[in-house]
Order: sequence, then C-alpha cells, then structure tokens
Amino acid sequence: MAAGNPELLFREALRELFIRRNENVGIQMLNRASSRGHAAAKYALSMMLMLRTDYNVEKQKGLELYRELDAAGLLAGSNARCFSILTQSWPGEVQMPRIEEQHTVCASPRCSTRGHMPLLYDYRRRAAERNSVHAFGRAAHIPCIQCRADYDLQAFVNLP
Repeated sequence: MAAGNPELLFREALRELFIRRNENVGIQMLNRASSRGHAAAKYALSMMLMLRTDYNVEKQKGLELYRELDAAGLLAGSNARCFSILTQSWPGEVQMPRIEEQHTVCASPRCSTRGHMPLLYDYRRRAAERNSVHAFGRAAHIPCIQCRADYDLQAFVNLP
C-alpha cells in the first residue's frame, strides 16, 4: 500500500468505506487507486461521489468519472469487480450507504426517464428472483446517461 499498489488501495478503500465506515479515508484511497488506472476504483469513487447530496461539485465529478467508464466500456466489469469483492471477501460485514428516496443524478427537466430508476431497478430485481428474462439488460437501453447512473447507484447500494 505504501508503494501505491492500486489493487491494494482499492480493496482497503472498500474496507474503509463499507466496513469501518470511514468515508474520508476511503475516498482518498479510491482517488489514489483510480489515478493509477484502476477502473473498479474509479467506478466505486464515481458511485460514492454521486451519492453526495450536499456537494454538487463532487456529484458532477462522480458523473464525469462514470461517463469516462461508460465511454471505455468498463462499467459492467467494474460493477462486477466491486460486487465480487464486497460479497466474497467480507460476507455479512459490509454496510452499504443508503440512498435518499428522492435522490437523482439526472437534473434534466426534459428527460422522460428521470426519477424512474428506482422502479426499474426494483422491477429487474424481482424479475431476477423469478428467473425471468426481464431481469437482464440493466439500464443499457436508456439513452440518458444520468439516468443510467441513477440506476447503477440503486444497484450499487444494494450490492451485498
């Protein structure tokens, strides 16, 4: 970690954030790991920043990181990496942050999907419980990237 190994920084950042509940240290570690090219760290950092309701600048920075991952085609793999570490490394110990009911990343007044991502996530989750074909696809079909970020936030806080 002292040498700045991005994988170790990423794992320890997740431990700080979701087990020890030390948000400031965890976000600093994610910053260091993502600046060294760790895509899953960038994904986790984008999620944590977009969850912020009190800092609009940080929320926008999170959306910018999310857009970079989307453009590089790294969203699904980064989400899967976070999921595997949080569920397999520390089963039962992880405490994910809560998302406020009216929290949205999308601020466009003309967006037809704005505010509907919690409903879509819940629908997909229930479909997965029934092994339905409707469980697949996540939010990739939604043209608004901000709404896709909202969907991924729902999935992120419900990981383990």
